[in-house]
Amino acid sequence: MTRLALWFSWQLCQFLHGEQGALLATAQIVDSVPWYEAKQYGATQVMDEARHVEVYRRFIQQKLGIEYDVNPELKKLLDLILTDSRWDMKFLGMQIIVEGLALAAFGTIRDTATNPLLRDLTAAVIEDESRHVAFGVLSLREYYSDLPEQEQQEREEFVYEACVLMRDRIQSREVWERLGLDADACIEHAEHSGIAAQFRHRLFSKIVPNVKSLGLLSERQRERFHHLDILQYENETTSDVDHDIDLERRIRAGEVDPVRAA
Repeated sequence: MTRLALWFSWQLCQFLHGEQGALLATAQIVDSVPWYEAKQYGATQVMDEARHVEVYRRFIQQKLGIEYDVNPELKKLLDLILTDSRWDMKFLGMQIIVEGLALAAFGTIRDTATNPLLRDLTAAVIEDESRHVAFGVLSLREYYSDLPEQEQQEREEFVYEACVLMRDRIQSREVWERLGLDADACIEHAEHSGIAAQFRHRLFSKIVPNVKSLGLLSERQRERFHHLDILQYENETTSDVDHDIDLERRIRAGEVDPVRAA
């Protein structure tokens, strides 16, 4: 198997682990979120995540035949989300950070994969994930508008830690180690590669604008994002998410039939 194929295998395994975490977190959201409509939507997302788990599990086992354990940084983030009892932290961690990561990763795979089946199934999953991100942004915007300063700082700390974990998660250390190569040297080289740059751009251009729209981009946070070299994405457009947010609002207002929208 070529190095690129190993990288794709590793990436798909992380998709699978992320979707498994999303399945568990969304089930918790159904239980913990305080309003009924959000429980209804959360229930539909549980079904989405279960479908994603199954399709990637079958593709990995039947088409690739090679598996990787969950990346340590991704596991740490999932553990933080799953063990926090506050419903909004589950939304923030899963719908904004992990699903934002998923959109970036899925977009990269869709645009670079040569396998038609993988391309098509990933494109279908992207449609689900964009709705999930929109659901999270819509649910948190109003709630965070009146958040006390101390609680806002707690959310900003969580977002910053999550962004550091996601930056480290995309370094593919496990792939280089499996190949018997100098992982540090490979990571340094990969940092300057086209596909890594594309991935980073897609990842943080999804996350940072949504963090800003939630009011979690204070001056202190901006300085930390600057040191992470991701502040540059704060004004990126999130047109797909904004479209989905508008659609959700119209459904709630009774202007659009949810069945026809789906």
